Amino acid sequence: MPAQAHTSLISTDPTEGARLASVPEQVVLTFSENLREPSQVGVAVDGEAVEVEFQVDGPRVVVTPSADAPEGAYDINYRVISADGHPVTGTLSFEVAQAAGIATEEAPAGDEPTATQSPETATNDAAADAEDDSVWSSPLLLGVGVVAVVLAIGAATVLRRRSVTSDHDRS
Repeated sequence: MPAQAHTSLISTDPTEGARLASVPEQVVLTFSENLREPSQVGVAVDGEAVEVEFQVDGPRVVVTPSADAPEGAYDINYRVISADGHPVTGTLSFEVAQAAGIATEEAPAGDEPTATQSPETATNDAAADAEDDSVWSSPLLLGVGVVAVVLAIGAATVLRRRSVTSDHDRS
């Protein structure tokens, strides 16, 4: 039986590093397989958390910025659950700047982003708000946390081996 790869991000709209002339009506993250709840999305513009709505639709996460979303450097931090139950985390970054002379990628059609909220997105908003205050809102803190866990497991393994060796020497 062949090994199955974990879910991965296969495309985004806008693309990583894009420079847009206006805030997109929506940001779409497309993964290699369907996603499960609970998924979380946190958005920061110039390092400040902003409110967004998002929905998980099969393999896609659709993020809808608020109508008054500011220009700036956007970081879309996500933590989604793959079909096999494994979490997938990452960040999509792009810039929105109304400046002459910069190359821009076309944002999806529509003058003003519209925001509609269903009960499901209200729950997702609460999760996103909680996410903004959590470790997942900072990739640096997430990395530090992962390193700390790996070091703790390594230390426990070394101590356990020393204890077993010490007990064996006494026999």
